[in-house]
Amino acid sequence: MLKLFVKFIVGILSVPIAVSVTIAFNNNIRLVKELAQDLRFFMWGIASYAILHLLFYKPTYLYVLGHEAVHAGTAWLFGGKIKSFKATENGGGVGTDKSNVVIELSPYFVPIYAIIITLVYFVIASSYSINASIFIFLIGFALAFHIISTIEIMKIRQPDIVKSGYIFSIVMVYVLNIIVISVMFGLIFPSFSIKTFFLDLWGISKNMYVAVVRQLFF
Repeated sequence: MLKLFVKFIVGILSVPIAVSVTIAFNNNIRLVKELAQDLRFFMWGIASYAILHLLFYKPTYLYVLGHEAVHAGTAWLFGGKIKSFKATENGGGVGTDKSNVVIELSPYFVPIYAIIITLVYFVIASSYSINASIFIFLIGFALAFHIISTIEIMKIRQPDIVKSGYIFSIVMVYVLNIIVISVMFGLIFPSFSIKTFFLDLWGISKNMYVAVVRQLFF
């Protein structure tokens, strides 16, 4: 109970960071020249998945497979042993001897399929000339898949979320999603500066905390 209470407090105190990371991301994504040129392909990718998910087909198994794969991969990175792995349309699970908050929440903020598409693109682009517009469409599609599916699954009482508490989990998942996507964009688009994003995040967060402290105590 004490751990849940501490995480609840941390979640509440992290709300200004969630606001700051949103502002920092918005400020920097507007400067991405490559995305501005092909923004329609990115938006078509997002819209295509949204229409597929809402009207025709939900690729539940693919999401569960990726979700559990990220669990397993993160546990392995932390030195854990994978004892079992299960993924079905009705749910899944990973048996491991290692668990912490990063392992528990990682599938919710790691867009595994968007990362795979990015890696494949760079491998192919290093040897062949390919249409970047198709890649940008696929990134939009994969990110929409991750975000929409994550929102949908978080509506269900997930053990990973319950362990850390809803407030803490939602704030952390939101902040880390933006950070991971920003790092991806920094690697994909030369005009998206990861350094500038983090400097903006630091500056905006600091100003927000200072303003809150002054409002409460001065």
